[in-house]
Amino acid sequence: MVGQCNWGVLGPGFIATHAVIPALQQVRGARVLAVASRDRTRATASARLFNIKRVYDDYQALLDDPDIAAVYIALPNHLHRTWTVRAAQAGKHVLCEKPLALNAAEGAEMIAACQQAGVLLMEAVMYRFHPRMLHLKRMLANGELGELRFLHAAFSFPFRAPQNYRAYPEYGGGALLDVGSYCVNAARWLAASEPQEVQEFSYSRNEKGVDMATSALLRFAGDVLAHVQCSFSAAEHQVIEVVGSEAAVTAPLAFTAWREDHTTLLIQRGATSEQREFAPADPYQAMVAHFTACATGCAELLYPPADGQATLRVLDQLRTAGTH
Repeated sequence: MVGQCNWGVLGPGFIATHAVIPALQQVRGARVLAVASRDRTRATASARLFNIKRVYDDYQALLDDPDIAAVYIALPNHLHRTWTVRAAQAGKHVLCEKPLALNAAEGAEMIAACQQAGVLLMEAVMYRFHPRMLHLKRMLANGELGELRFLHAAFSFPFRAPQNYRAYPEYGGGALLDVGSYCVNAARWLAASEPQEVQEFSYSRNEKGVDMATSALLRFAGDVLAHVQCSFSAAEHQVIEVVGSEAAVTAPLAFTAWREDHTTLLIQRGATSEQREFAPADPYQAMVAHFTACATGCAELLYPPADGQATLRVLDQLRTAGTH
């Protein structure tokens, strides 16, 4: 039985207020006790909306609250390392928004700090908790597609918010960290291994130095290839395609299925096609329920922080290749 876990939220932005806080409020044993923002008006508004008891206009003040056991860090990418380390030092378990950090070196610091403090750290890759994606993962594990041959993961949308942190390189902006991290994460997860070779084909940046689009090929053991593609300058599009020796599967809108969305897997075996449908499900709720269970000692992390750092290592390679 899951015990009581009091949560604090650092950064009441869109995903926090539209997905994670509502999800936490549906989880037995979880309670969002406090919210913090450097803009007190914003924090107060979120607290009123969700009946959150404690409001802070300083992140450290929330971490110093002795009644908080776990925090969800929804801050811009360049703040993930700092506030994860401080949360660990304050004895809080950390669910950190993706990407885990700006790079693998930062990720290593975060992992070390959490290990030293004896607290949990997990990257918030919610799509892995969706029943449809878990079904796809089982299909691969059970050999329903035959031997894995090829993967394709793409995520793009036309970014038109020049004041958003994603538009600034110093804040960890750019398509690669924002949506490309999903694509690399998915390729690694579905291949169930780490790429042996990374080959970048295109990497474009705007006048501010923010990467706008990346296309690359990852080679895994057994000559399994994965093509990953992300962009801030292309139409709204996201997909995962998995091709085996016996069948192929496509997952449309693979990464951001919301709790009210019906989802599908399109399966092709030769000339035969099948569409499997999945009822609406909330991957955020499944994710925070799992982390709450882990924080209260009732479960073991499905995805330890080393998984997030492995994604960062691939992103580092792509970024390095793109700047040469």
